[in-house]
Amino acid sequence: MANSGAVIAFLPFLLCQTQTQSAEIAEVRREVRELSAQLSDVRRDLKAIKLLLDKLSGSQPVDPFADQVIDVTGAPSRGDDHALVTVIEVSDYHCPFCRRQSLETLPQILADYVDKGRVKYVFVDFPVVQLHPHAEKTHEAAACAGDQNKYWPMHDLLFQKPPATDSADLIATAASIGLDSAKFASCLNEGQGSRHESEIQDRVARMRELGVAGTPLVLVGVPQRPGNVVRILRSVYGAQPYGTFKAILDEALNQDNR
Repeated sequence: MANSGAVIAFLPFLLCQTQTQSAEIAEVRREVRELSAQLSDVRRDLKAIKLLLDKLSGSQPVDPFADQVIDVTGAPSRGDDHALVTVIEVSDYHCPFCRRQSLETLPQILADYVDKGRVKYVFVDFPVVQLHPHAEKTHEAAACAGDQNKYWPMHDLLFQKPPATDSADLIATAASIGLDSAKFASCLNEGQGSRHESEIQDRVARMRELGVAGTPLVLVGVPQRPGNVVRILRSVYGAQPYGTFKAILDEALNQDNR
């Protein structure tokens, strides 16, 4: 009995140690995922730098996306549907370089080209779950906000806030922009997934078939009417300064690609 009492007394200590170790392991795993994501972003930036150096040296690499076509049916968009040029951004809400581009570069593109009716902007979901395991749920949350006609307010806020790690955080974000929390929660947690889970996964699959390997990726092209198909002229990998996009957009607008 004495020995049993000692074991019972020792149990809380063991439980505490186990919980501490589990928390430490979870933290290490989180740090490894973050480092992997950062490494992936660095690799993309190095690729973008190489492309720039090739251009400066006079060596023009072949754009792997040029002349391919992409169907953007169902993807959220901003701007005039009849604009002569379409900008397609393939992005991940949890990607730090996507965040930087969304906050620092996109507003100027919207102001100078999209809001003036010269360019249509399309956002394509591409959560890289291998690097950002909670990203897909965040993309689903934006689509659920769209069901209540607030896709873009939710979209913008998701890039402004730290990446969400659970449904509760996403529901709180939705409530902050006036969404019906009950309807939003039902959409986000319908069954074993969300109401928009399959469509997000389908977009990722289509982008992989196109050759997309990471984010952010911007595809500049011209619409092939009628329909929602865009023929790609140029692609830009990585978060780039506004001047890079301005040069490409002006060239696309000034040439007869139609």
